[in-house]
Amino acid sequence: MAENYDATVVSGGRPAARFVVKQGPQIGITFPILQNQTRIGREEACDVRVQDAEVSRRHCTLIWKENAFWMQDLGSSNGTFVNGTQITAPTKLAAGDKIGVGQTVMVLELEPQIKPIPTPYDATPAAAPVSAPVPVVKKKSSTGKRLAFTGLGCLVFICACAGISVVVLDLLDFIDLGIPFLSNYQIVF
Repeated sequence: MAENYDATVVSGGRPAARFVVKQGPQIGITFPILQNQTRIGREEACDVRVQDAEVSRRHCTLIWKENAFWMQDLGSSNGTFVNGTQITAPTKLAAGDKIGVGQTVMVLELEPQIKPIPTPYDATPAAAPVSAPVPVVKKKSSTGKRLAFTGLGCLVFICACAGISVVVLDLLDFIDLGIPFLSNYQIVF
């Protein structure tokens, strides 16, 4: 994380630096600048891997030389922009400059402007996690629902049986009452 950049200068007299993505698919991600030459692009071999379909595999490079950072386009398809202007030659950068590649805009931050912002792409190892009790969430039992549906099913079955019984008994009453057109039929159980 950024708090490991305590010194203003890192190897080779280069100040601690990083890119912070301000626009694009990876907004909020921080890419620390760990080397004197940093390749930027979509390719896995790049030091700053930008996940943006409009960024070339090897889009541009950031170089530390002559006590300054320089940005150079590597013949990218959509160009490299510094503060909104497309560059065609190595361009000297300053803290706060906006680098545009594809739909992504990154800001160059230098020490002492770097504020500690933990991100998943920081190269420094994260602090050991602090163990905390994990709340136990009891799973709700579905036994009650199962019993309710079983009871409801039994109730429907009993009602259906009772209804059929009433119809049969009524039919038998009609037969016993001597209704002429039904008296010729005999129902045997």
